[in-house]
Amino acid sequence: MARFHYTVLSRAHGGREEEFIRWYVEQHLPDVTSMPGVVSGKLFRMDFQRVYDLDAPQWTLMTLYELEGEHPEPIIDALKAASGSAVMSACDALDKSGMIQAAGHLIAEIGEETQK
Repeated sequence: MARFHYTVLSRAHGGREEEFIRWYVEQHLPDVTSMPGVVSGKLFRMDFQRVYDLDAPQWTLMTLYELEGEHPEPIIDALKAASGSAVMSACDALDKSGMIQAAGHLIAEIGEETQK
């Protein structure tokens, strides 16, 4: 099976970030990682971003998921279908405007581990 990385850039509605992060850590990550094809998930607070479109939103969170399957799209479609259901609750603190979702597979790697 192929491995893919699925990245989500998101943010909460103003003044609701801590509520959103609490839901994300306590509810959403466990829900997503229990779905078939999802190997792991990591949530990061954004420290820096550079966007070349002045109208683009400023994201505050970045989630990196590792997926395993023949192709990432069916896994992501299953996540979308489950979102907001009894299997995967939604959080109204999420601001979906400008949210980015992207998936890809590794084609090269350079770093400490690969240079030993």
